[in-house]
Amino acid sequence: MAEGDLKGVVTSSEKLLNGHIVICLFNFYRLDVIKRTFFPLKYDTECRTIPTSWKIELKCEHESDVCESYDFSIKLKRQDSSGHRVKASLNASFYDTQGEPALYPISASKERMINDDELEGIVYCILPSTLREVAAVEVKITIQKCHGETDWHCASKLNTEKNNINLSKL
Repeated sequence: MAEGDLKGVVTSSEKLLNGHIVICLFNFYRLDVIKRTFFPLKYDTECRTIPTSWKIELKCEHESDVCESYDFSIKLKRQDSSGHRVKASLNASFYDTQGEPALYPISASKERMINDDELEGIVYCILPSTLREVAAVEVKITIQKCHGETDWHCASKLNTEKNNINLSKL
């Protein structure tokens, strides 16, 4: 497992027998104050069997002035040109300053993702008082069925347009 830090985003990655996992921990201060759209992260598995590329987007939006609530969404989009199908899952957990769960987690998965397929998870109608308690969001992305149990020659890379971190090279 390797780790990195992208301006408040702590990342780690590990190799599975049949895939890859990347975990991003986003640390926040007062999500309820302003509309937030976070720089998309790009995750490349660099798998020797079926390399895949992914874009991860997080967004926190004020629903409306009337409702006084917020929506938090996470989107995972496959961006490579390979026609091979892989399984992708995303899970997002929300924590307060004590490390305790602050909201119900988001999860989504798709068995057969190809180029331009997307996964999205949304938490709707979060009250400002609840959102104020969120100090961190942990996003776990799992990519599976890209190689068998014997392919241990994979690497992973996570980057933004300004940063590039090699997460693992086995």
